[in-house]
Amino acid sequence: MITRFRNLFTSAEAAAGAAVSPVRPVLTALMAGLLLLAAVWIIHPFLPPILWGATISVTLWPLVLRLQAACFGSRSAAVFFTILAAIIIFFLPAVLVIIIFARHVDAVSHFITILPSLQLPAAPAWVGRIPYVGGDIIPFWDHLRENSLPGLLRHVIPPPEKILHVLLASAGSFGSLLLEFALTLVVMVLLLSRAESIIVLLEKVSSQLGGRSGRALLKQAEITTRGVALGVTLTAILESLFGWVGLMAAGMPMGSVVAAVMFISCVLQFGGAWVLLLSTAWLYFTAPLMHAIIMLLFALVAVAGDNFLQPLIIRRYVRISVIVIMVGAFGGLATLGFAGVFIGPTLLYLTETMIRGWAGVPSEEEEGPSTGAKLSDK
Repeated sequence: MITRFRNLFTSAEAAAGAAVSPVRPVLTALMAGLLLLAAVWIIHPFLPPILWGATISVTLWPLVLRLQAACFGSRSAAVFFTILAAIIIFFLPAVLVIIIFARHVDAVSHFITILPSLQLPAAPAWVGRIPYVGGDIIPFWDHLRENSLPGLLRHVIPPPEKILHVLLASAGSFGSLLLEFALTLVVMVLLLSRAESIIVLLEKVSSQLGGRSGRALLKQAEITTRGVALGVTLTAILESLFGWVGLMAAGMPMGSVVAAVMFISCVLQFGGAWVLLLSTAWLYFTAPLMHAIIMLLFALVAVAGDNFLQPLIIRRYVRISVIVIMVGAFGGLATLGFAGVFIGPTLLYLTETMIRGWAGVPSEEEEGPSTGAKLSDK
């Protein structure tokens, strides 16, 4: 009898455990998710420098290993020189852009003030001789010259007092920007000093979540982050320096300001060629023809650079499409700030890779070798 009662209770406990067991993982995942959301909510004010510091740390991690080997195994020396490299590559260009705008604030304000009063010059004689369309361009040009363009600019350009207010507000936020840069460097020091333990933790978490696929996705995230960050930053630096040389050679007024605008445009994925093309048009009407020709040559090289340089750098690490880079950069900038320019494309590419893996569709990296193998077999 006692044995029967014991078996009855045992079977009841087993049935209850079987009934509860499907619920426990759900509750555990729910609690873990709530804890993660609470942690993100707590560190939300520090999220931009944390994300920015993590992005730069991932990008420069191979440099840390090389420097550590060159510094006789000293991690502190390697981190110190890596921080200097990060300041030169990522922070110094942004600070120089801000300083350039601050130094030329009066000239920029004066130019914006007189811009609505400017008129297009008379159309060159050769425009009317363009086959088929020359006769239509001249009347439209004269219409813009007399009426439409000045009126349009008066509606588009804000009043000078509003522009000065925006500039003063931007100058006031310069201190907060420097503070964010400083916090980013602190985050980099902490991450790079304990990089191995953080890497082991991330590998264990990815293995628990996705096994071999999770570890592969983590490795892909590292490579993509490095490729996008170096591609966007180095392209913006090289193109803006090249544009600055052309602006100086062509005698463009406020050439440093125009080069700073070019740098911002390259970082935001608009490219820098349009800035030089507008400068060419400006010099054509306001300076000798040779100045415009020099500027046009630099602008044509910049057009080729927009379509060649950044994809060349990024594709050394990962085959990511230009559309993903642009959409990710715009969306990341709107949601995460400046760090989102680099994080946005990485997240979109990882999402695309994960969806391809679930659907069984090979990625571009997998399609390339297989195609080459088929051709070699033939």
